[in-house]
Amino acid sequence: MVFTTTSSSLAPDKMQLRAILNRVEKQKGFVYRNARFTNDGSEILVDIHPHGRSRPVCSKCGRKGPQYDTLSERRFEFVPLWAIAVFFLYSTCGVSTAGAAA
Repeated sequence: MVFTTTSSSLAPDKMQLRAILNRVEKQKGFVYRNARFTNDGSEILVDIHPHGRSRPVCSKCGRKGPQYDTLSERRFEFVPLWAIAVFFLYSTCGVSTAGAAA
């Protein structure tokens, strides 16, 4: 998804939604991947994935550990942009905390 700008300080005069999100709403340990409109244009969907350098956090115990499985994709509502609903799409992971320090 690309939005054009009128600012002369931006080259090449276009800014991706991912760049805007990284500037105003950086998610520690995650990266924004794909941003797109739904077919009817009423929503913006943004895929979020764990950053490659960080270990995923277990959704049950909150500990970091190796990823073994992913659960079904969930939608997390974000602040609307330009009166368009925005949802982050993320597949939480099932991690093993065996051997992790208590």
